[in-house]
Amino acid sequence: MQNILQILTIVLTGAAVTSIVFVVYHFGIESIFKKRLTQVVRQGGVMAAPSLSKNAAPSKVASILNILSKLSLPEEGWQSSGVQLKFLQAGIRHKKAPLYYFAVKTLLTLVLPGLLALFLYIVRPQNITFVSAMFTVLIAAGAGYYLPEMLLDIITRKRIERMRESLSDMMDLIVVCTEAGMSVDAAIARISREMARTDPDLAQEFYLASLEMRAGANRIDALRNLALRSRLEEMNDLVSVLVQADRFGSSLAEALRVHSDMMRSRRSQRAEEIAAKIPVKVALPLVLFIFPTLFLVMLGPAIIQTLKAFNK
Repeated sequence: MQNILQILTIVLTGAAVTSIVFVVYHFGIESIFKKRLTQVVRQGGVMAAPSLSKNAAPSKVASILNILSKLSLPEEGWQSSGVQLKFLQAGIRHKKAPLYYFAVKTLLTLVLPGLLALFLYIVRPQNITFVSAMFTVLIAAGAGYYLPEMLLDIITRKRIERMRESLSDMMDLIVVCTEAGMSVDAAIARISREMARTDPDLAQEFYLASLEMRAGANRIDALRNLALRSRLEEMNDLVSVLVQADRFGSSLAEALRVHSDMMRSRRSQRAEEIAAKIPVKVALPLVLFIFPTLFLVMLGPAIIQTLKAFNK
């Protein structure tokens, strides 16, 4: 069983590294092509014929990726499924990101078990039976299917944590802008430009909300879409505060200030909660690694001398 786990770990690691290199390589090819096209357009020239022949290979790769992605694509399409929302919540808005995602998912689900089965057939370990080999291949197929989803969830959680940490500062700036006489729409548009360098994730979401409001969408609907994309409870509370302020005619700046103070207190409570969990998390390594070493260093010489005294 230990040999099976070792082989499975090696194959999964190699497949994950290969898939990441594959996706990064094709993203790099596309970015280089875009830069070259921009330079040609700025210079007012025309692209030469040899450049078209050089780009024939990426087009073939794109067709292969399209075929592979269709094998893992949902029946209703990725736009109508929950995958689109996952990409939005992860901050991935590249038009070919779903193509790469489902293509890698297909490769890891089909090619990875095939390579593992071929490896087991060639090596033929003595400790592995046929049933164990089939079980290992099925585990590899399941791991290859769920590995891209796990990576996407990790990216989404990290992005949500970054936005949660910077949301209270963003709310303070909105309060300052509204108290200075700006409307909420103008404050959101201004802050999304000012915070683009320090908090790019949240600034991008606020900028998309401002674009929706410029396009004619209602402010509440735009903020609800913002809360759906960011997956933050604080944004849902902000939408509720704005709805109540519009319904009852209360001061919008005062309502935003109260909500900002509440968010700041929540952030301090989260920090206190994390600090309170530290002793519990530190107890396990203390008991397993630090205390035995201290006992060995402190009591070791005394034990040795005691044993020598009893031997005499």
